[in-house]
Amino acid sequence: MEDDLQALQGIHLSPVLESRLELLAQTAEALGLDEPSIIGFNHSIANLSTRRLNLKLSVDRATYVETELRLHLAELEAELALLRKWTLSLIGLTPPGLETSSVETGTGSTETAESLERRRQAIIRKAKEYQAQLVQLNSTNPSSFSMNVSISDLTRLQEQNKEREKEIRLKRKKVEAFRGLPANLDLARLTLLQATQNLQDLTRVREGLLRRMVDD
Repeated sequence: MEDDLQALQGIHLSPVLESRLELLAQTAEALGLDEPSIIGFNHSIANLSTRRLNLKLSVDRATYVETELRLHLAELEAELALLRKWTLSLIGLTPPGLETSSVETGTGSTETAESLERRRQAIIRKAKEYQAQLVQLNSTNPSSFSMNVSISDLTRLQEQNKEREKEIRLKRKKVEAFRGLPANLDLARLTLLQATQNLQDLTRVREGLLRRMVDD
């Protein structure tokens, strides 16, 4: 590119043409093209567009995962609150009917108390597990999680997730549709023309075979 510019230094160019030539050289250098051409520019621009689309898809996936984590955290918080409520009620209050059953059956009261204690211990262990998971999630990235999530927020996030999924599916279809096509429009038209001619040839061959079968 520098050799070409040096060779053109002896040629008098208009300011407009010279500025355009300089812009073309800068663009080719930015795209990493040793020899600028229409095919090279189209190919580089197509690659940049593909990379941009892939990056946007990655951002959408990351946003979707973050939303799913927030929803999961909200579910964990709700379950933890329920477990705490159950634990407090089991520790501080006697369930209705327990005193009556203890009077009626001696062995039955012992079994009921043992099962109640086992259930209480299981709830406490479960609550500790959820608490540990919450601490781990908050320590991973505390700024990305919100401890105050309402039902309306969850509904809105679910709707946003559905819209993002639709956009991702649509973009995937567009990428699949354009995958394998040449970057140059002239080459694309030539490829389409060749495919059309091949289809016409196959159609003529098929019609000829059908005529022969009818004649026989």
